Amino acid sequence: MRAFACDLARYRESGDSRWRIAMNPAVWSIFWYRVGRVLYAKRSFAPVRFPFKVLHQLGALLFDALLQMRLNVRAQIGPGLLIAHCGGITLHPDVVIGCHCDLAHHVTLGTRGAGRHGVPRLGDGVYVGTNAVLIGPIKVGDGARIGANSLVNRDVPAGATVLGVPAVIVHQRTSGVAAEQSDGVGA
Repeated sequence: MRAFACDLARYRESGDSRWRIAMNPAVWSIFWYRVGRVLYAKRSFAPVRFPFKVLHQLGALLFDALLQMRLNVRAQIGPGLLIAHCGGITLHPDVVIGCHCDLAHHVTLGTRGAGRHGVPRLGDGVYVGTNAVLIGPIKVGDGARIGANSLVNRDVPAGATVLGVPAVIVHQRTSGVAAEQSDGVGA
């Protein structure tokens, strides 16, 4: 659960009080995802795992139905995830998200369509804006920024800011500046 401690640290760094963090449904969803990752780990004791997996599945269904937060336990999410607003997050089970990434609400990361293969892989310190859709076997480099309402279907280099449908690069930071700014993503 060290990853969840890093998640909480990101919320504290953004200025949220303990009360606001505790009452934030996005934090609840991240916590439930992290619990699921522990439950589905091969190293946990199998007889104990089964009833808790059933409970976790019911909770995940509740989060999906009521909060529209679908953080699949098979997705690989690095520590320090910050979801700015609750609602509309959909992650394909094979998605990989790096450390210290920010997701706004109504973000989709998945395949290009039914029966298609390949999903996005996000580097460290990536910001994904509201209503952004990232589809297909693409790589988003460290410190990249995806603008609101963008459709990303091609690779995004490290430090790039992309916007539009389909997304195009509107700004490119140098790799040194991108690395520094990815520590304070969304700034």
